[in-house]
Amino acid sequence: MRFHGKPATFANDAAGFTALLTWAAAHQEQPQVPCWYVVEATGVYHEELAYFLADHRQALSVLLPHKVKHFAHSTQVKSKTDALDARLLCQLGLERQLPPWQPLTPAMRQLRFLTRERAGLRRQASPLKSPLHAHQHTYQPDPQALTRRRRQLAWLDELVAEIDAQLAQVVAAEPELARKLAYLTGIPGIGLVSACIIVAETSGFALVENERQLASYAGLDVVQRQSGATARTASVSKRGNARLRVALYLPAVSSLTHNVQQKAFYTRLRARAGQPAKSASRP
Repeated sequence: MRFHGKPATFANDAAGFTALLTWAAAHQEQPQVPCWYVVEATGVYHEELAYFLADHRQALSVLLPHKVKHFAHSTQVKSKTDALDARLLCQLGLERQLPPWQPLTPAMRQLRFLTRERAGLRRQASPLKSPLHAHQHTYQPDPQALTRRRRQLAWLDELVAEIDAQLAQVVAAEPELARKLAYLTGIPGIGLVSACIIVAETSGFALVENERQLASYAGLDVVQRQSGATARTASVSKRGNARLRVALYLPAVSSLTHNVQQKAFYTRLRARAGQPAKSASRP
């Protein structure tokens, strides 16, 4: 595939986005053919561009880095530069039928932000608990040090409580969101926080159509590796949304105790050849 012209560079701000639209319009040889933008997800740094293009009614696809990487392996390009990456994304958009990107609603965007902030606070609290427990059981622990550690944990718990209250406000203001959460929390083993994470990370299930897609998107799909006489134990792929994977996996384990139907399903999976415990306990 041959490309005409040279790649252009634009600032990752409103002025740069406007310049991109102007540049694309000037270089579009067939105006009757729709222009489609292909964006590689880079943490959160692609989001402003994606929402800008969506607000200006531009068609676009946002691809995960590993999908772009797999496509690059199918080409003969060995080097990696910004210019080559831009050409690679262009080639990918021309050769493949890519799914259009759907922007999150304001409520869903806030729900995702709050659930991720809450998870971050919980991660901060986790490494503080073990030192506190160890310090409590040392010989003649320093009371002031114990007080400081307890204050740290109490402060994090206070912030989590503030987030929980804000989550409740967001849900109360969105009847459709409340309906989806009520449906999820009706499943034994899934609490409100897990339900909020599941809904937020799947964009209200707009990113998945069935349970298999959900498992794949979370990286909970079972993969097998076998070659000749060598066969590895089946395991989950762990390729996907890690936040969603945690939110689904823990309730799946809990459901083995509280959900009779899920336990029976789990037993059937374990009975199959090559299904270890973790693979069978996937949603």
